[in-house]
Amino acid sequence: MEDTMKQMRLRGIVIRLLIMSAFIATALPAAARTDKPPTAQETLYERQPAPAARQITVGVLIFPGFEMLDAYGPMEMWGTLKHAPAKVWGGEEKRVGVRLVTIAAKRGEIPSNQGPKTMADFSYDNAPPLDFLVVPGGLGVFPLLNDPATMNWLRAQAGKAGIVMSVCNGASLLAAAGILDDRPATTNKMAFHPSTAPGPKVKWIKKARWVDDGTVVTSSGVSAGMDMSLAVISRLYGKDIGAWLERVTEYDAHRDPSWDPFAAKAGLVE
Repeated sequence: MEDTMKQMRLRGIVIRLLIMSAFIATALPAAARTDKPPTAQETLYERQPAPAARQITVGVLIFPGFEMLDAYGPMEMWGTLKHAPAKVWGGEEKRVGVRLVTIAAKRGEIPSNQGPKTMADFSYDNAPPLDFLVVPGGLGVFPLLNDPATMNWLRAQAGKAGIVMSVCNGASLLAAAGILDDRPATTNKMAFHPSTAPGPKVKWIKKARWVDDGTVVTSSGVSAGMDMSLAVISRLYGKDIGAWLERVTEYDAHRDPSWDPFAAKAGLVE
């Protein structure tokens, strides 16, 4: 009986050893694979992109007292486009290069509402032809509402640029210039009434993150300019490009133009 028990215990030990050996034999190749250097991964961001088949120029109007994120949020989105790999574009022949320029009444350093200055690359007189124009808002908008040079320059750009975009009360400038007459548009909700006053003929929309009216796109306050920019870029170049921009900028975008909790907080809607 005792011999039988010893044989059973010995058999159990042998079986466990065989199982352990099999497990180790299976695990070692996997571990070896883990330790190997990773294979070349797909390029997500072209650090030094080659010249693209097509080039566009995006101009950003700046003025004393402009709101920094109104301008720099869209600039981040448009300026990053050139780093998208050809595969995201759908082929090398579809890649678009972006030239981003800043424009003011006069070339030079322009103080923002927050304090830091931004260099205006061009003045109204020597600005290059623009494919797209971004007009930010800020406290500095109000002195420009009756400035003939700014109004004339905006009207001229609206007739040439493919799309004119505004952020926050940058829409007030477009309204004062008559660019928004009889068109739907939106603006900052916390300052909705003073912002809409220059545009009695505009079809102001109280609740909207942004309003896309084809050649003119307006957005709500400050951060809304990034959502608007992503929406316009996605419309022009495809959702894959928009999704890529969200990923590389680590930005959780609002994709619904009607999303606007700030309209209720401002008492504009119930």
